[in-house]
Amino acid sequence: MLKTAKTTVLASGFWRLKAPRWHMGALWVSDPRAGTVYRIDLDGKVTVVADVPSRPFGLGFLPDGDLLVASMTQRLILNLRGAKATIHADLADAAVGYLRDMAVARDGNAYVTSFDADAAGPDCFASARVLLATPDGKIRSVAENMAHPNGLAITSTHEVLVAETLGNRVLAFQIGNDGALLHRRVFANFERMSPVGICADSEGAVWAAAARQPLFVRVLQGGRVTHRVHVPGRQAVACQLGGRDGRTLFCLTVAADLGDYPNRQQTARVETTFVDVPGAASSIRLAEIAPH
Repeated sequence: MLKTAKTTVLASGFWRLKAPRWHMGALWVSDPRAGTVYRIDLDGKVTVVADVPSRPFGLGFLPDGDLLVASMTQRLILNLRGAKATIHADLADAAVGYLRDMAVARDGNAYVTSFDADAAGPDCFASARVLLATPDGKIRSVAENMAHPNGLAITSTHEVLVAETLGNRVLAFQIGNDGALLHRRVFANFERMSPVGICADSEGAVWAAAARQPLFVRVLQGGRVTHRVHVPGRQAVACQLGGRDGRTLFCLTVAADLGDYPNRQQTARVETTFVDVPGAASSIRLAEIAPH
């Protein structure tokens, strides 16, 4: 039976939040328009982690806990050890358009999407790719020919999931021994929605934000939707599982009317709801060591 849920607001007053990640008892998010990375605890306390004027987007954590940030405009992955930013990897020669979302595997391999947002038709496929940055800074493309890959997640079974937004589907890849993405397949096709900002749970299902809709959904491999979370008057942007038991779904949203986006007030916020199935293994591990 299809389950539905509503949310409550955890924190508000942001421009446009992206790339939520659960780490060490808190949600970490980037705000590209503000040029800021934030940490938000379970009480809604907001802490500025770093200012990144070059528009931060994707976030991830190395095995030693260092924070990685994908700089959209510089096309760099920055390491924010403490408050000092150093270059972890330079993707300028490999990326087309801006860097977008990022997911970091347990071995420290960082996967990041890039595409030209202005490209249309065949060009949108030609510009889109998933890039791999290894811990020693080596760069290569590991997946191409996608229609605006706009969300990444790593599953408990060591697969990389890619939200192909304009393709209305989520793709799945096996991670090879050298970090390559292998055996590309369609995880799920979506009807009447374009997935963005995804995360995986411990049963192998995917939570996805519905681009430009007031909706988050949980979908099984093959495409069956099991849960819906409605955010009336809002647009879904991205989601992440976390919390003390891994069962809090953090939903990033923004006001539904984007017509005056460059000038409007800060309407982005973090909303939460509780779900049945906890996050994938990495989220569970981090949740277990979160402070209570």
